[in-house]
Amino acid sequence: MSLTTHVLDTARGRPAAGVRIDLSEVDDDGRAHFVKTVTTNADGRTDAPLLAPGESKPGRYELVFHVGAYFRASGASVGEPPFLDLVPVRFAVAPGSGHYHVPLLVSPYGYVTYRGS
Repeated sequence: MSLTTHVLDTARGRPAAGVRIDLSEVDDDGRAHFVKTVTTNADGRTDAPLLAPGESKPGRYELVFHVGAYFRASGASVGEPPFLDLVPVRFAVAPGSGHYHVPLLVSPYGYVTYRGS
């Protein structure tokens, strides 16, 4: 199994560069255990998979997208505190399921995510 993501800024119609993303594994009690932090590149993607084949296992994971800081840095009017600051996305990986792509489409006031390909 491998895991990738990308972030699109739907308010400006472009990839969201410079978004911090924290990846954690989530245990059976719902506690998140930090794995790594990555930042999106100019294409709104990470330079390498979040988890490459052989690095991951079935289970639950969480991605936390730091969108408040991204929108502040981009000059967007988000207010203080911003409506969206951290966007957590929890999802499960089934055994033998192959590649997971979890994108985030985001504006200062809403977001969408899905399992992509």
